[in-house]
Amino acid sequence: MSDQPNHARAASRYAADYVLRWVEIANAVHGADLLYALVFTALWSGNYSHVRDGGHATPEDLSPDRQPRPLTVRQVADSLALPYETVRRRFLEMIEKGAIQRVGRRGFIVSRSALSSPEVAHGHQRTQSSLARFLKELKSIGVEAA
Repeated sequence: MSDQPNHARAASRYAADYVLRWVEIANAVHGADLLYALVFTALWSGNYSHVRDGGHATPEDLSPDRQPRPLTVRQVADSLALPYETVRRRFLEMIEKGAIQRVGRRGFIVSRSALSSPEVAHGHQRTQSSLARFLKELKSIGVEAA
């Protein structure tokens, strides 16, 4: 009998546990507003999606080809399959808090001050640890991450 069904169940449990840990971390960083956390994370992730190495560099260390790329409200809304107006309202909140900034007519980026804030930095550190745990759990059942 194959271990495939058992491995699939274990992988599903590990993935669910990772997602729940991310929600816990995101709620701690963003004041228990999960939608705000999702929008912030989608913008931040999209701003740096072209950077494939040096994930631990500070924003000040980034070379011009590794600078954040602005995204529009529409791009973030589409990436999350959320209504435009819902995401636009979260962007307005983030602008008021100084968490994001407009880059001309090209879109928005997460501000350097937000990325270097103690809350976000600690959340990023916890997320990295959580991801390492998830990958280790997958490896224990023979799933190797590329």
